[in-house]
Amino acid sequence: MTKKIKILFILLIIVSFIACVYMKKNSSKDLPDNIFLYNALNDGNADARIGNTIKIIIDNIDNDKYYQELDILNPYDGAIFPLDIASPRFTWRDQNPSSTRWLVAIGFENKHNMIYALTGKSQWTPDKNIWEVIKRNSIEKNVKIAVFGTNSEKAFEITSKSSIAISISPDRVGAPIFYKQVPPHFGYAYKHPEVSKWRLGDISSYGKPTIVLEKLPVCGNCHSFSRDGQIFGMDIDYRNDKGAYVLTPTREKIELLDNDFITWNDFPKKNGKINMGLFSKISPDGNYVVSTVHEKNFMALMNDLDFSQLFFTARGIIAYYSRSSQKFRPLPGADDPNYVQTSPAWSPDGNCVVFSRARVNKKLLELIENYRPADISPNTRIEDLNAKYQIQYDLYKVAFNHGKGGIPEAIKGASNNGMSNYCARYSPDGNWIVFNQSKTGLLLQPDSQLFIIPAEGGIARKMICNKDIMNSWHSWSPNSRWLVFASKINTPFTELFLTHINKNGNDSPPVLLSRLNSEKFAANIPEFINLQKGVLKEIKLLDLN
Repeated sequence: MTKKIKILFILLIIVSFIACVYMKKNSSKDLPDNIFLYNALNDGNADARIGNTIKIIIDNIDNDKYYQELDILNPYDGAIFPLDIASPRFTWRDQNPSSTRWLVAIGFENKHNMIYALTGKSQWTPDKNIWEVIKRNSIEKNVKIAVFGTNSEKAFEITSKSSIAISISPDRVGAPIFYKQVPPHFGYAYKHPEVSKWRLGDISSYGKPTIVLEKLPVCGNCHSFSRDGQIFGMDIDYRNDKGAYVLTPTREKIELLDNDFITWNDFPKKNGKINMGLFSKISPDGNYVVSTVHEKNFMALMNDLDFSQLFFTARGIIAYYSRSSQKFRPLPGADDPNYVQTSPAWSPDGNCVVFSRARVNKKLLELIENYRPADISPNTRIEDLNAKYQIQYDLYKVAFNHGKGGIPEAIKGASNNGMSNYCARYSPDGNWIVFNQSKTGLLLQPDSQLFIIPAEGGIARKMICNKDIMNSWHSWSPNSRWLVFASKINTPFTELFLTHINKNGNDSPPVLLSRLNSEKFAANIPEFINLQKGVLKEIKLLDLN
């Protein structure tokens, strides 16, 4: 090879990688030939040159030689992807300073041919066409993804490597995710509610999730939908009423006025104090809403970006609202003033309510009464507050019985275990309950882990999808095969993940929903909605006073 050709060859490789094209046009299901991916260079001979470069790298691979390991950050090894998901971003970290180019090699079970992608960055995202090829060839089969670091200045010698395996499930998600985006520091978000956004995310879309609600001038929080998605509910401090709650039919454009709201302050107050109505949930048939009232809460704000808030309920009962009678009533079996009863959720048939319960601790109430924001120093961390303000909840369930309630029953595997158990959610098929567990607290705990138990109670299993830092805010897909949840494993900005759960309750390493996440906002309170595209496009508060 002449010196001129060598220089041209190196320049072609160094050009930044923006758009991928096929060297081989045939990308059918059978994958009859190798596919080489590279930049779309304005050179008619670029196909062959880049292809030859990839072949040089392949020839340099010595399977018997040790190479420094690089870390594949995404996807996770063993992750199972839904059939209807858009392509993920492959990312890795290479600590070998000699690595200048990376080859991504994708191989399939029982197939000799592969897909190769050459990139100058430590990430690569398959385009839609290539991702469809990958999905078609890996349904319920492992696809091996190997990444090789190379040194382009030394004839593309191999400098590092690593590999993982993923697979595609035939189960689709089949529903959008309604979720909130907030600034990561809760103190700022609390003072500036207009900054938060609510989005409707479609995992099959290659575009940005639709902003459904934004610039809300008052605090908005927990939201829920009926099982068919036709009734929508959400905490919004309408007209400065902390107990105000949206309860309205879902439609393409929801314009909120007085008749779209109820208020938990219409439930009889205790000692004249307002009801906030916490963790409200709409019944599967849309006829009822349950919530926490008569509550005594603890909230502290900290400077720590990772965990800037500690919040829990120290006293409260469960009440419900009937849309047909337009009446508020306590739920017998979940209204004992000697206990705090909170974080309710419905069984899919609407016959049962599961909730978190703890005995009212008078010493803890005294600590809360004496708490002052000035007690928080700039260096205070959530671990410091957890040590002082401890509370542990057990999971209980009670029959709803058309509002007549029943006798509360501790759920085996999620009670009397020396831990705090909360945020229980039934699978729509009624077979499972997924809940959070931590040493103390109710929300946003660093050690919060997801557990799964049979719906009737039993042995609790720690889920495989858990990451090392905070796993919470989970919701089941309508077909009971997927669970979306939030974690802080990668960043203080909470991100959304997805895990597959089979009929035996076994889950998988999670899939990062990168297109639903943001570098500037934390994503939380995800909720699957059983709706078709276009049914909900905008929510707007018309009365801004």
